[in-house]
Parts: sequence; structure tokens; C-alpha cells
Amino acid sequence: MMQFLRPALLLLLLAGPALAQEAAFLTQDQLATVLRARGFTDLEGVEREGDSFRIARATRYGERVENFRIDAATGLPREQPPLTEAQARELLRTRGYTQVTELGRDGDAIRLRGLREGTPIEVTVDARTGAVRQ
Repeated sequence: MMQFLRPALLLLLLAGPALAQEAAFLTQDQLATVLRARGFTDLEGVEREGDSFRIARATRYGERVENFRIDAATGLPREQPPLTEAQARELLRTRGYTQVTELGRDGDAIRLRGLREGTPIEVTVDARTGAVRQ
């Protein structure tokens, strides 16, 4: 019985301080880095409000977006409209694709065709997350 209790006790001892700490919030510099990785540039009016950041204006894959909120602890959007077809094309261009054209849309899945290092390729972009799948 003790052999099963030792790992549990060790886990509690190690996790205790972490569980007791308050959630760590991103700094504005960290937030800017996270948002750049998600296709946002030209951030304006960034303010922290409780456990969220409010961004007054930004550009996301070439299109202007306004008044959106980001979780201050995780950097994930609180609410965010799905990518448009133009934003999905720009997302691929920023990742090195050329001659990007849209093939169609099925809900949140945007199908695109382009060249990657000279090779034709078709991909699907998830309009909610920006994930690219082949």
C-alpha cells in the first residue's frame, strides 16, 4: 500500500506550490509575439482588462480587425471571427506558398491550391484555428 502512496504524496508535494500560485499573465511583449505567430500585425490600443487583453485594432493576414479579446494567461482568442478566404490565401503566402488560389469552402474548411518550392499542392485551412492540413 505504501508503494502506491509514495508517488501520490510526491506529486502533491511538487504540485502544491504551483497550484497555490495565481495564474501568470502574459506581458504585452509576450502577447505581441503570440499574436504575430497567429498572423496579427499592427497592434493598436492593447489594454489588459482583468484576465483578458483587449486589442482595439490590428491587421490579421492582410485584413483589418477591431475590438477583440485575448486570454491574458494563454494568449488564445476569447472571440474571433473565422478567417476569410483572402486571409487564408495570405496565411499561405506568409508560409512560403506562391500562386495561391481558392478551390472552395466547406464550413470552416477553406480548400486552396498553390505552389510550395515549385511543387503544386492542395491544402485545407481551418478558418477557426488557422491550421493548415494537406
